[in-house]
Amino acid sequence: MTWYILRHAEKVLGGYYNAELRHQDEPLTAVGEQSARRIAERLGDRPIAAIYVSAYLRTSQTAAPLAERLGLVPVVDARLNEIDNGQVDAMTEEEFAVAFPDVWRAYVARAADFRFPGGESGAEVDARIGAFFDERLAQHGDDDVVVVSHDGLIRQLMCHVLGLPVHHRGDFRIDFAGLTELSFQRDIGRWRLLRFNG
Repeated sequence: MTWYILRHAEKVLGGYYNAELRHQDEPLTAVGEQSARRIAERLGDRPIAAIYVSAYLRTSQTAAPLAERLGLVPVVDARLNEIDNGQVDAMTEEEFAVAFPDVWRAYVARAADFRFPGGESGAEVDARIGAFFDERLAQHGDDDVVVVSHDGLIRQLMCHVLGLPVHHRGDFRIDFAGLTELSFQRDIGRWRLLRFNG
């Protein structure tokens, strides 16, 4: 059983704010669309039972070529949405530092959990990741599964599966279309990291 965790492919920058998501909801660039097709070629011969995507357009677009090749319909699960950074979403780092200096210091220090103003804490994101993993692991057993999500969410996911404190998510880097592979060791109840950001 392998879970393939993908960051969405390259996206257009800005100008697509979605009030329901409280984030930019940018589509893929032409380069991103090419990357999505390469993902389909790379994973298209695997025995994948399900594809899960966040509620953002770019994750669905990234999954679309693979889903078509496999004859699957991606399932939208909002627990895979990007971390909600609330009021700082549209700010530059400089604006963030000036408007919320205490939160900015916590964000940069990565020494303790914190909450984005009007958004989520690392512990809250970890809880929704844990709920998603527990539910889908019980549902799919030993099936292979694809999950398409976002940079911050996947970095938080890595803390979850490796048993690291939530505030260490800043220690990881996830590239556009980066592929991470996990398997669950049922005998000891732990995840094994097979590939990171490949």
